[in-house]
Amino acid sequence: MPVRYLGIPLAAQRLSVTDYSPLVDQIAGCIRKWTAKSLSFAGRLELIRSVLQGVECFWLQVFPLPMAVIEKIHRLCRAFLWNSKRAPVAWEDICHPKEEGGLGVRHIQSWNVALLARVLWNIHCKADTLWVKWVNEVYLRGASLWDWQPKKDDSPLLRRLAEIRDRIITDFGSTEAAIRHMTEWTDRKGLVTSIAYEYFRPKLPKQPWKAFIWKAFIPPKYSFILWLGIRERLATRDRLAFLHEDPTCSLCINSKESAKHLFFECPFSSYVWSHIRQWFGITRRMSTLLSAVKWLKKGKTGSSVQNKARHLALACTVYSLWRHRNEIIFEGKAPNPDGLVISIKITVYRLILTLFPNGL
Repeated sequence: MPVRYLGIPLAAQRLSVTDYSPLVDQIAGCIRKWTAKSLSFAGRLELIRSVLQGVECFWLQVFPLPMAVIEKIHRLCRAFLWNSKRAPVAWEDICHPKEEGGLGVRHIQSWNVALLARVLWNIHCKADTLWVKWVNEVYLRGASLWDWQPKKDDSPLLRRLAEIRDRIITDFGSTEAAIRHMTEWTDRKGLVTSIAYEYFRPKLPKQPWKAFIWKAFIPPKYSFILWLGIRERLATRDRLAFLHEDPTCSLCINSKESAKHLFFECPFSSYVWSHIRQWFGITRRMSTLLSAVKWLKKGKTGSSVQNKARHLALACTVYSLWRHRNEIIFEGKAPNPDGLVISIKITVYRLILTLFPNGL
C-alpha cells in the first residue's frame, strides 16, 4: 500500500488505478454536493472549469495519469454537466477553446503533458529544489537530460518525462531546436504551462464567430443554449425519436419539431422574431441560428449600445423560446407569444441598463 503525503499516494512501484481513488472520490464528492442544487448548464460548466479542474491540477503536475483514471474523470464530469448519461456533445469536442467551437474545458491528457513538461524543464535548468537535485544526482549522474535514457525499472514518472522530451525533440527536429523552443515557453518564474498546453493540445480550425456568442455581456446561460442550438444538439423531439414520443411541435401543434422549425419555421417563433426584428429595425430574415450569428458578426452598425442590444436580443430570444417550449411541455403552460415578446424586451432592457447604468 502506498503512503500518502499531502493527500497524494507515494510508492516505489507504479501506482494502480485504485491508488488514484482519492482523486476520483474527491471529484465525485464535489459533484454530489452540487447535484442537489439547481444549476444551469452554464453554472455546471463553470464549476467543472474552476473547481474540478483545479482539483485535477494538483495530481496532474505530479503523476502521468493513466487513461483509465482520465476516463473515470470524464464520465463524472460529463454526467454532471449534462445531468444525464446521454451527452449531446462529445467530451472531446467540449475540450477546445470557444473560438474553436468548444467550451474552454481543458483537455486532461494535454494539460497533464504540459504540467510534466514544466517538471522536465526544471530538471533541465537544475532548479533549486530537493527533488530536482535528487534526480540529477541519482538518475542523471552528471549526464545531460537530453541524452539520458531511462531504464525499465526507473519510475513511471521519469519514463514519461523521457517520452515527452523525445516527442519535443522529434517535433522540432533536434535537441538544440527543442531547447530553443522550450525557452520561448518560459518567463522569469520558469516554464509557463499555459503556453506549453497550447502547444500540446489538439486543435481545430478557428472560427471567430463561435467565440462571438460568448460575449461577456451575454448571460452565460443564454450563450450556452445558443451554442447548443447552433450545434443542433438541443433535445428537440426529432432527436428524441427513439423514445417514441409525439414529435409534434408544442408551440404550433402543427408540424414536427426540429431545431430549424422550432426557432424559425414555427408560426409561433416567426411571430416572436418579427416583433423583435421590428423593434430593432432589422429587415433581414434569418433561417438558421448560425446565419443569424454570422449576420450579427458582420453587421456591426450603429452605436455600441445598439450592437450589444442586438446580441442580447438574439441570445435572449433563443433562450426564451427554448424555455417557453419546455414550460409548455413540462409545466402545462399555454403558449403565449405576446407575453414572450414583452418578457424578452423587458429582459434586454434590464441587461442594457446593467451595462450602462449612467445612461445610454
